[in-house]
Amino acid sequence: MVAPSSSGAAVDPFAARCARLGPVLMHALALTDVQAAGLLGNLGYETGGFRHLQEIAPLVPGSRGGWGLAQWTGPRRVAMEAWSRARGLDPASDAANEGYLIAELCGPESAALDALRRCATLEQATETVCRLFERPAIPALPRRLAYAGRALRAIRPTPVPHPPGGPHDTRPARSRPALRRRPRRRGFAGGRRPSLG
Repeated sequence: MVAPSSSGAAVDPFAARCARLGPVLMHALALTDVQAAGLLGNLGYETGGFRHLQEIAPLVPGSRGGWGLAQWTGPRRVAMEAWSRARGLDPASDAANEGYLIAELCGPESAALDALRRCATLEQATETVCRLFERPAIPALPRRLAYAGRALRAIRPTPVPHPPGGPHDTRPARSRPALRRRPRRRGFAGGRRPSLG
């Protein structure tokens, strides 16, 4: 769902969180934007675009189901909740979810992180996170990839175009088009100013 912003323009909550969280993951986990987008695409699919922390329909009857950004289940959910409590964080908070995601990828799930760092394409990154980190019963790769594409667009905002030859043109001076200047006029024809009245 896209909510209106204070300016009246539509704001996509998933894209907004990816734009904020993507650079954090890139820095903390030494990922490229494509690799971070593959990770975010999986998280987006698991949580319905970051709208649901609690799994809606757990596959295991009677279980608590998945929880959080990565929909941690079973022992991984217990570990996430314990990690959060040890730091005085609410397991529903962004700080707990994002902090534990990074901690888990740098710790018990580091093999998934190592494999993700070797991915060169969005498709590879999305599939690698699905297979090695999320490990779902139903992969739904096309839907995860759709979220990953949205994440990548949020991480890589469209740059503002600058005119060629302008002050922001980064091409070497020889490859820039020469700026033409109009010749300056000197005085008026006949040496006299025209009469205005």
